Amino acid sequence: MTKPIAELKDLRAKMDNELRGNILSYWMKYAVQPDGRGFYGAVDMDNNPVPGVDKTCVLNARILWTYAAAAKFYDSDEYGRIADLAYRVFTEHFLDSEHGGFFMTVTADNEMSDTIKHTYAQAFAIYALCKYYEFRPQPRVMDLIRECFSLIEAKTKDSGAAGYLEAFTRDWKPIEENRMADNNEPKSMNTHLHVLESYAALYKVWKDPKVKTRLAELLNIFLDHIIRENGHFGIFFDENFNEVEASKGICSFGHDIEGSWLLWEAAEILGDEDIRTRLKPIAIKMVDSIERVAVDKDGGLFLESRRFGSHVRTNKHWWPQAENLVGFMNAYQLTGDEKYWKNVKLIWNFIDTHLVDHQRGEWFTKLNRSGQPYLVEPPDDPSPYYRNDWKVDPWKCPYHNGRSCLEIMTRIDALIN
Repeated sequence: MTKPIAELKDLRAKMDNELRGNILSYWMKYAVQPDGRGFYGAVDMDNNPVPGVDKTCVLNARILWTYAAAAKFYDSDEYGRIADLAYRVFTEHFLDSEHGGFFMTVTADNEMSDTIKHTYAQAFAIYALCKYYEFRPQPRVMDLIRECFSLIEAKTKDSGAAGYLEAFTRDWKPIEENRMADNNEPKSMNTHLHVLESYAALYKVWKDPKVKTRLAELLNIFLDHIIRENGHFGIFFDENFNEVEASKGICSFGHDIEGSWLLWEAAEILGDEDIRTRLKPIAIKMVDSIERVAVDKDGGLFLESRRFGSHVRTNKHWWPQAENLVGFMNAYQLTGDEKYWKNVKLIWNFIDTHLVDHQRGEWFTKLNRSGQPYLVEPPDDPSPYYRNDWKVDPWKCPYHNGRSCLEIMTRIDALIN
């Protein structure tokens, strides 16, 4: 393919400026608590901490991942200090020394709060710890990683069928409530996507045969059960990975485009040529399906569709835009087709024009279809998981947008060098 070298270099410079000049600097300035207590559970639109908000395992794992990745990428002591703080807080306050695994939440003062053990959260713990190990390859970190993997396999893997169960009590007894599913279905695409993501990161730093086997199993679960014929993910499943009826009409566009590149990354790390051969056209099909039904003319990605595509939610949330950027960049690398590169440029222009808060820093949480940010929290908001009026909250993190910048820079380096 003919590479647009000047455009690639220009976008790389913009990613570098966005990551260092906005995202990382914002979180260091506004999200870090004084006296080494960790990170605030929430920060409002005026960059003030919101008192009394619990801290989540997922948010702290994502902070750890982001600053460990940035510290390694830039060889930065400044980012390394934040990664070290995140590791200390994560292991001192979220790690359950009695039963193993990580609590879902602690209070603003780092006291135990929600003791539910989510497989989703345990996966993010492994993902973050593996990136921290890449930055600081210390035996104590690897020991903890191995313990976490053994625990997930022993406690959350379904012994009677493929895949992993969703939620458990503190002492690892299965429960039906608090699953990462709308109707407490026993298995979800989202949990399996992030277990796969974490096991790919794990196999990258620890070439254990069992990790390899499990990573291959997860890829085949996606290929055989989760990816629909139309290139979109199924969402919720029964014990045997049959998609439940309530799920069949839903498409989550952000997960589709994120999955298109996470699956390919996992296959590359695994190194199984048969899986790569089978997956490559499917990964491209997933991107093409998103381009056809979910990317607006301005490059923004719609949230989701329901009722078998007849009802599209046209809000544009922050994290799908970040994943959209990487998904189309990955498709461009896989095919050399210029149309994917054009979409990368269009998507970044949408993000920079509408989503980046150039006045107060970081990114807005949600935009309407025309690109105007929601700045208050309406009672009928279509997504209850994060708030329009907070810049930091239990789910709003530097991981999606920070990782997007790192991914684009790394991929551009690979293309031009």
